[in-house]
Amino acid sequence: MVGHSERFGPGVPKELDRYLIPSEQIVFMLRRHWVVLAEPVATSVLGLIILAWVSSKTDGVLIKILTVLWLLLLSRLILRAWEWYDELFLATDRRLMLVHGIVTRQVDIMPMSKVTDMRYDRSVTGQILGYGKFVMESAGQDQALSTINYIPDSDLHYQQISQIIFAPSERKLTQKAAAPGSRVPITEPEQAWWRRKN
Repeated sequence: MVGHSERFGPGVPKELDRYLIPSEQIVFMLRRHWVVLAEPVATSVLGLIILAWVSSKTDGVLIKILTVLWLLLLSRLILRAWEWYDELFLATDRRLMLVHGIVTRQVDIMPMSKVTDMRYDRSVTGQILGYGKFVMESAGQDQALSTINYIPDSDLHYQQISQIIFAPSERKLTQKAAAPGSRVPITEPEQAWWRRKN
């Protein structure tokens, strides 16, 4: 994700130029909530504390084994942080998209037109820390992007997605009413000049 998109402006990674069509408008783009890194960070810190405590009590082979185990925990933390930084969830006016993967880059897509229902869940921890989960239901077969967890500012993003999902039907009605050749009912004012009695 090096560089910025020329088409969509600063703050949008250049990589998205490959996946988005020019007429699409980005509604929001985000990374998952930082809470996804809480467990790997806690495990690495706990491992370091155990390593420091054991090394103060003894030395030898046990310290070398624990050091190797802690280095594995640290490597896992670095890999998870890289995955978190490299993953993007975005909504455009046409679809939801999750771009993820380090070695193999994957793009999961759910067209907005396919979303028939959307559930919004917030656990107690999510309410305290400020994240939520979206569960999408679509017409037909299972979609690649049916559950999106750990969404920061989930109230705002839920409203933005809902507006996109439900607004097209309203837009179609206004476009139909204003379409050329359509019959729009005309009402005459009560006090028109030709109705006035002098």
